[in-house]
Amino acid sequence: MSSPTRRRVWPIALVGIVLVLLALWWIRPPENRPAGPGAAAAPAAPGATPAAGAEADPSSALVAALRLTEPRPRARAFGTAFQTWVARDPEAALAYLRKLPRGAEFTSGLLLLLEHVGRTDPDRALALAAELAATRDDFAFYSSFFNRLGTENAAAAAARLGAVTSPLAREFAHRALADAWVRTDPAAALAWARGLAAPADRAAALESVLLDLARRDPLQAVQLAQQSLAGPGLERTVSAALRQLTVADPAAAATLVPLLPPGDLQLRAAVDVARAFADRDTPAALSWLETLPAGRTRDLARNNLLTSWAAREPDAAARYTAALPPGPALDSAAGHVAALLAARDPLAAAAWAERLGADSARSGALVMVASAWAQREPAAAVAWSAALPAGATRDAALAGAHSYWMLRDAGAARAWLERTPLPTELKQRLQAAAGPGR
Repeated sequence: MSSPTRRRVWPIALVGIVLVLLALWWIRPPENRPAGPGAAAAPAAPGATPAAGAEADPSSALVAALRLTEPRPRARAFGTAFQTWVARDPEAALAYLRKLPRGAEFTSGLLLLLEHVGRTDPDRALALAAELAATRDDFAFYSSFFNRLGTENAAAAAARLGAVTSPLAREFAHRALADAWVRTDPAAALAWARGLAAPADRAAALESVLLDLARRDPLQAVQLAQQSLAGPGLERTVSAALRQLTVADPAAAATLVPLLPPGDLQLRAAVDVARAFADRDTPAALSWLETLPAGRTRDLARNNLLTSWAAREPDAAARYTAALPPGPALDSAAGHVAALLAARDPLAAAAWAERLGADSARSGALVMVASAWAQREPAAAVAWSAALPAGATRDAALAGAHSYWMLRDAGAARAWLERTPLPTELKQRLQAAAGPGR
């Protein structure tokens, strides 16, 4: 989720993105583009600028702009000419716009016209938008319009929401108004958002309000989000609040993770909280792990905790891991810790892996030692892997280490493979794993 500062300028940024996309739309060959009203006029004189003659006949500058083939100059010339016309005679510019084919220039002109009209006659701007705005790009107007009105007078802006009928336009408008209102009066913005009758309007406004609240009071934001939101809006809000709380108070964030519905949201939160919690209080973090659902969520959270712990106390992290009961949790943690230890001392990591009691954990840890070692010293890792007892563990460790060597020095890796006394079938598998042409 974006930061509050970025979120507050999103309506303006959205308009900017729209204009860039519209400019890119005109990269098509000029013969395939609509030329707009007046395009049959005589070509501009050589060396004339698109704005030439704009004072006498503003439409001539637009015709000249539409003849430009380069997208950026075309968009810039059209926007400049149309904005000048809107400032001088908005009704004439509107009449021209009504005849302009739908597309990049239409949307650009519509946004410029609505922005101008909206500053002096908001109700007229809304009426024109209801008549002329038809696409997502056109609806960018509602974002900037309601954000500005909300900053000036939020209650008056809310009274104008009834003029917005399109569902997508209403979402844009409610989000923009909520984002503006919460900056001046968070309590009033929250009360307004919670009181909206239409579920879609309420969800859009509440999410914007709660995202701001997540910055100031993440625990309350999570509580309100769970009461009022669902689906992606709930996930975005809770994720933002948990990120804030994880930095400020990982122990408090940890209490919320088991309360989240199982799935990706809970998984991401558990992984993030585990490492931050371990940085502050490893024993408490280890106890908290047991409150998480058994399986992938707990295993990945444990691995992230072990990453933090092993960086500070590698021996303690290794002892904890080795003492885990046999099963998928040990297999996952052992492989993770083996890679962390091998980054410091591959031989010591290998010796630790060999002492693991469970066969599956030991095998996986040795394979991870080979891969981690090969990232720094591929030749040494390959030689060590080849010396392991024949079997599936040796073959897997050798495949991983040799693949890294091929990436670093394919010639040396290939030469070693040709002269090593390994079984022919294993050599062929290693060569095939290296890819064609290697």
